[in-house]
Formats: sequence, C-alpha cells, structure tokens
Amino acid sequence: MSMRTLAGNVVVVTGASAGIGAATARAFAHAGAHLVLAARSPDPLARLAASLPGTHLVVPTDVADPVACQNLISQAVNGYGTVDLLINNAGVGLSGPVSSLDHDDLTRALAVDLFGPLALMQAVLPVMRARGRGHIINVSTVLAVQPLPYLGGYAAAKAGLERLSDALRMELQGSGINVSVVRPGTTRTGFSQNRLGKGGEQRRFSPPGVGPEVVARTILRVARRPARVTYVTVGDRIGVIAAALFPGLIERILGNAIGWKEA
Repeated sequence: MSMRTLAGNVVVVTGASAGIGAATARAFAHAGAHLVLAARSPDPLARLAASLPGTHLVVPTDVADPVACQNLISQAVNGYGTVDLLINNAGVGLSGPVSSLDHDDLTRALAVDLFGPLALMQAVLPVMRARGRGHIINVSTVLAVQPLPYLGGYAAAKAGLERLSDALRMELQGSGINVSVVRPGTTRTGFSQNRLGKGGEQRRFSPPGVGPEVVARTILRVARRPARVTYVTVGDRIGVIAAALFPGLIERILGNAIGWKEA
C-alpha cells in the first residue's frame, strides 16, 4: 500500500489541548493538514492553534455531549467543506477496585471514552460516505487487551471502543473508509493525575513510558498508511502477546505486583 499524503487534509483531533492530542496536532500541522482542534477548555486550544503553522479551527467540545459532537463535525464541514480524518483521542482515566467502582465515575468514563467516540463516528460517517473515502483513528490502550488491577473500568471502556471499531470496519468494507486502532502503553503525560476515582494503584515497578510525541508519530504513520491495529512500541506488543500465550501467569504476576491505596 502506498503512503498517503496528508497535505490539505481536514483532520479533527479531540482531546487536543494537552498530552497526546496536542502532540498529534503539532505532527499533523507540520505535515500540512488543516486541523479542527477540540477539547473542553478553549484557552489551551487557542494557544495551541496560534503556535502551529497554518490556520486551524478551534471548536471547544465536551465529547460526552452528543449534541456537541454533532456540532463539532458540522463546524468542521462548514469551515473546510469536509472531514478526511477523525482522530478520537479524547479520554478520561478511571481507577479503583472493580468491587467498589463508583457508578457516576464509571458513567462519566464511558461517556467520554466510549459514547463520545461513537457519537463522533456516527456524525462523521455520512460526510465520509458522501465522498467515498475517509479514515477514523480511535486511540485506545494496551489495557483494552490486557487490563491491570484497579484499572478495570477504564480498560472496559476502551475495550468497548475497540469492539465498535472492529464491527464498523467490517460494516464499511468497500466504502473507501478505513477504521484504525492505536494502542499506546504507558505515556508520560498528565493523564493519570487527572483521572477519575479516589485513591490509586501502588506498583512495585513502573515502566518509564514514552513521550506523547512518540504516540503522535505513530498516529501520523497510521494516517499515512492505514492499519487495523497498531502498537506504539515493540514492548507493548510483546506484553500483549505474552498475556495471550500465558494468561494465568501474567495475571498472577500483575496481581502480586500491583496493590491499591485508598485516598
């Protein structure tokens, strides 16, 4: 498959105000794309847009609101005429024992991590179908395949997003629209500090992780050459393979290595 050019493409990036989303916006702007930047806070979005080459559209959006999701796609089409690529990156973490997960916290996590991406996919698909081409990239996590103790709620939301992605990919065969999943592992951002839940897991070991720019480069590569599922590092992929080959062993190791501390 030949590598696609992104110059002139209209790219919607959610969760663009910080972390992976901001790094992704910078990578795509330097590749010549027209960006539609979405996040809840308008000021960081405006600062990001001003720092990027080119002119980009800022649309403050809470992806947990289906009306706001529809408005985001409508504004992208009004501003640029179409959407070539949707990057569902916005997300919220959730920690806590499954036995005591707070219902409201889990509902919010599902609204942001699962229902929001679904609403955006449903909003953008008519635009892409009308042109006979497009690409949706859903940013997931290795936890969707191999969860960690005390991160089950977040893992469940992302696993749901992956299954929607798989089903949609089959439904869109022959349409010219691609659906990709990117699975980051540990990433050095403020994501963990801002997650829902009270307390936190206590780890005997903690991988150093990668910077958000590494994840952004992976997303950029997938946009240029669509793939079904892509890992950010070889280590992430090896970890998932090991969990599939030796599930009982990996569960025992993780169960012994990670504990919980109440707030």
